[in-house]
Amino acid sequence: MTTAARHHGVTTKEFTKGARAISDIASSIIGIVATADDADDKQFPLNTPVFHTSAYRALASAGEKGTLAKSLDAICDQADAQIIVVRVPHADDAEEQRNHIIGSATGGVYTGIKALRRARAVTGYTPKILGVPMLDSQSVIAELAGVAQETRAFIYASAGNNPDISAVANYRKNFGQREIMLIDNQFIDDKGEDDATIARILGARAKLDTQIGWHKTISNTVINGVSQLKLPRSFDLLDDKCDANTLNNADVTTLIRENGFRTWGNRTCSEDPMMAFESTVRSAQIIQETIASSFLWAMDKPMHPSLLEDIIMGINAKLSEYVYKGMLLGARVFVDANKNQATNVQAGQFTFGYEFTAVPPLENLVLEQYVSDTFFVNLTNKVVSFANSLKATTI
Repeated sequence: MTTAARHHGVTTKEFTKGARAISDIASSIIGIVATADDADDKQFPLNTPVFHTSAYRALASAGEKGTLAKSLDAICDQADAQIIVVRVPHADDAEEQRNHIIGSATGGVYTGIKALRRARAVTGYTPKILGVPMLDSQSVIAELAGVAQETRAFIYASAGNNPDISAVANYRKNFGQREIMLIDNQFIDDKGEDDATIARILGARAKLDTQIGWHKTISNTVINGVSQLKLPRSFDLLDDKCDANTLNNADVTTLIRENGFRTWGNRTCSEDPMMAFESTVRSAQIIQETIASSFLWAMDKPMHPSLLEDIIMGINAKLSEYVYKGMLLGARVFVDANKNQATNVQAGQFTFGYEFTAVPPLENLVLEQYVSDTFFVNLTNKVVSFANSLKATTI
């Protein structure tokens, strides 16, 4: 006799319904590749991405040689930040050093930038602000661009530090990736050497993300801990022929001295004009990952209307939050019936669309000044009124 599967009692089943809150991803984690032969091997093992909750605390184990300690110190001058470091060997030969930085992937062993690409798998964190301070040659930037595209991160890199502005503009033509911003000029120390310029930019970007948000470009940000520039680039708010504006017109950000030392420039190396502004690129990157990564809970659940409605409400709530905070100008969620035919649904696929408008920076303030005779009448009227108010003098 087969045993019956009956329950003589009460069975309670629990279901969840409603929009889930979408959490922001960490956008201010810095990722660098650096050298330091005397660094603590446990804290900074070679060719291994290591996550540090504090750049300031990591500095104590960074040694003194190479670029690591100087980079961490420059970052800390702006603000303490979470950071992922890949330490590579130092080499006196430029080509050998470049090869160490770019790295390789052989037999499942990853080095240099290729190791940085695996940061999430190794550390559980993904750096969104990338750079190779003091060692970012053209080939290094080109390699790092692939990591930025894959991980939706953004690169700040040297524009070559050539005194000739036309040469800097020509160097810019080597890149067409929206994930790159080139920085002209250098902060220098008392010896005339690079004072970890790019590291300072990385720290400033992390600080902006924390204090204001990813919708603010790095332009017009005061950089801490510096006292001089290598190249005397001219700057004047009213002169569109000055060096700074000429560089900006070549899509290169520069460094200026104007009530402190500042970054000046909003534009990326994007070949697409829609992605010209740094803020637009980072908005697209952060929003894409924030929304996509928040729906793990929904995957493989039965595709009932209630599930799809919960997803719509979740996306709409997050975009509305960004608009309310001033991080977007506007946004909406929609469903295109043509992309959700019976064959799509039968295959377990449902498509949602959403669009938004990023907040552009005020790059060009136009003030129209008119010199006219309009208000002469006011002068005359006031004098006449005053004269008429005087009492007559009599004997």
